[in-house]
Amino acid sequence: MTSQITDVIDAVQSFVAKGYDREYRVKDGQLIDLELGSTLEACNLNVDAALRLESGDDAEDASNIYAITDPATGHKGLLIDAFDVFDELCHADFSERLVANRETTQTGGQDVPMKYGLRKIYKAEFEQDTARYILREGFPDFPPCPFGQEYSILGFDTAEQSYVWLVTSIIRDSRLIRVPYQGEDVIDEDQSDPRL
Repeated sequence: MTSQITDVIDAVQSFVAKGYDREYRVKDGQLIDLELGSTLEACNLNVDAALRLESGDDAEDASNIYAITDPATGHKGLLIDAFDVFDELCHADFSERLVANRETTQTGGQDVPMKYGLRKIYKAEFEQDTARYILREGFPDFPPCPFGQEYSILGFDTAEQSYVWLVTSIIRDSRLIRVPYQGEDVIDEDQSDPRL
């Protein structure tokens, strides 16, 4: 179905054209319809299509898109896993259903220095200074997301004080420091760099 698609933005546009116009997000292990703000019963949903886009050696970077229908309401929407982390966030039974029939395709992004307007950081660069890069969660100053949703997490280069795209293998690395947003009054220059 989607074997000719090699980019998340192209895939999203293709699914939206087929009526998958709602946005779903995983929050606290639950699937949320962002328009309604309601929790969906994951066990009752149909996963109509699943696409995994991989780049880099050994799938160093990957994104997933799931086209989902809620039979109870007839609503169709997309769950976009730009960082390939939903297997850690979803309940195991729903995660298994998401990946059961997932189609995988390779993208040409192995040596691409940018992704969605952000400098792309590969594992080799992360290994040179593991404390330099952090994963910010829920920060209000995230740049716009190119596929219409909002980022919930994003890499941050503490040396350059800029957002970056961390490949999946870095996000899964236990050494990556995760920094949840604590409110405006807490953020200052020194707190952006965990080494200070």
